[in-house]
Amino acid sequence: MKTIRTAFFALVCLLLAANLGMATTPDKQKIEKEKSILLDKIHKSVSQTNFADVIDPGESELIVLRCTINENNKVVVSKVIGFNEELKKAVRKTMEDSRIKAIPGLVGEELALKVKFKMLRW
Repeated sequence: MKTIRTAFFALVCLLLAANLGMATTPDKQKIEKEKSILLDKIHKSVSQTNFADVIDPGESELIVLRCTINENNKVVVSKVIGFNEELKKAVRKTMEDSRIKAIPGLVGEELALKVKFKMLRW
């Protein structure tokens, strides 16, 4: 009888632990929504980069932008990954000029975003 109770107790604890691990709290949902909104703002800001002199017509470049949110809730570029050095500098400059702020719950978070720059042929 004691082994049945112990096994039942272990099963209940296992089920509770599994449910707690999979639960999403409203705070988590809010933070994920804010991250999505923030990524959209970053993408909109980066897409305003002037790259006409950097990329040849018909060519495209892919940039991976990694940002962190500092203690002042400001989005700061931590790394720009790509092959075109001039485009990387232009993206970094654009992000330095932007004043994108985040909510306090995102301080310390790191965000990554892929942006493709393409120059059309005329």
